[in-house]
Amino acid sequence: MGRLTVGALLVGLAATENSVFQINVPASLRKPGGYSHKASLFGRPSYASTTQRLYYAGDGGGDGTLCTFDTTKTYPTPFILMVDRGDCTFVTKARNAQQMGATALVVADNLCVCGAPCSPQAGCQYTEPVLADDGSGADIVIPAVMLPKQEADDIVNYFRCGQLSIQGRPKTCAWSPDWSQDAMVQASLEYTVPNPDDRVEWELWTTSIDGASLDFLTAFKDTVLQLGTHQHFAPMMYTYNGSQYGCDVKQTGSDMCGNLCTNGGLYCAPDPDGSQDEGISGADVVAENLRRACLWDLVGGDDVSDKSQVGVGKVWWDYVSEFTRLCSTAETFADDSCRATAMKNAGADKQAVDTCVQGSGGLESGRNDVLDQAVEALDRENIVYVPECIVNGVVHYGSVDPPNILASICQGFPIQDRPPVCDCASDPRYDDCVANNGAAPAVSGSSSSSKDRVVEHDGMPWYGVLMLVVS
Repeated sequence: MGRLTVGALLVGLAATENSVFQINVPASLRKPGGYSHKASLFGRPSYASTTQRLYYAGDGGGDGTLCTFDTTKTYPTPFILMVDRGDCTFVTKARNAQQMGATALVVADNLCVCGAPCSPQAGCQYTEPVLADDGSGADIVIPAVMLPKQEADDIVNYFRCGQLSIQGRPKTCAWSPDWSQDAMVQASLEYTVPNPDDRVEWELWTTSIDGASLDFLTAFKDTVLQLGTHQHFAPMMYTYNGSQYGCDVKQTGSDMCGNLCTNGGLYCAPDPDGSQDEGISGADVVAENLRRACLWDLVGGDDVSDKSQVGVGKVWWDYVSEFTRLCSTAETFADDSCRATAMKNAGADKQAVDTCVQGSGGLESGRNDVLDQAVEALDRENIVYVPECIVNGVVHYGSVDPPNILASICQGFPIQDRPPVCDCASDPRYDDCVANNGAAPAVSGSSSSSKDRVVEHDGMPWYGVLMLVVS
């Protein structure tokens, strides 16, 4: 059986919003602090302000859902595109917008949240949906946000009614070509990360079987080592409280959750392969989560004697890579000998990890101190998806890949304190750049430094290539 990969898991609500969507023109549509919105969990948001003309795909009275790539519609680039919710996935809308040349996507919700100042309330939804990846969003490089209906209606109606003032026009307007052509709208979308000091603190919520982050964890190790103590990483192993789902055997008197849980139903994880009778169980995932949490405390935690490894934990990254390479099949995931080999290859002390597992309370019965901390952290922080990255206290939006995560981390530094490796976030030869500590490989017959260099790429400097990509 080959390596098992499991898609992102829905686990809660989003953490702190770190993006601002605003209408600059016309002034009548501008709102103090920007428009309420939800940012997508796919794409690659630019950690800078994008200010461009906004177009509406429903302009002209046609279908505004953008569920098919409309070759008949063209807009002068660059532009932000607004579309209606419905009929297809958010990723499909973003892909079509991207192919049309849009630099960002705005989705107008078509349903009210129950109890919100919005109409009609008939058929309302309890909360705004998550702009999730449908499993095919790896190619999306533009950011996307969704506006609640009551906020989106103001903009959509302006496109339909043109220059009519907000106070003077009806709540809904029939489309008119004269009005539509006069509807000049300029919008801005900005993603920010707080940058209070020269050390960025970030965490990645994941599990030991989270296929969406396995490749990232393997590929990002060298970047973490280059950042060193300029960053402070903490792996957050997602384990949920079984008592909240009726899994606690002492409370219910029955083992209704089976092998999803450990410790008599106190700590649980979803079954990764959908079958509780075979393959990897939720209890296996909880056990490996615990081992990784213990290993991190030993090699990357705040009490590690080697201060150069605090928040870095090279051995932890090595073990995750080795375990992924050797033990990610249904036959080997819970195999102690495979795990021992992975730890040996990584230079990890298996005996110390096993001692931590047992010393914290084990996996058989009663409470486990390390798992209690994991459950409390999950309850304390509102998490949407695994994997989810949080940088300096705000959620990272966009794909979980090395250049994108590095860009988010580097946004958390004051400009004057950004490490040289931050240059690699926009370098098309990312791996080579990281290997050279932020200095791209020198062109034959020349030399370069991380702060002052021009890297040739088919006769064009790297920043020229970047501008073409952005355009």
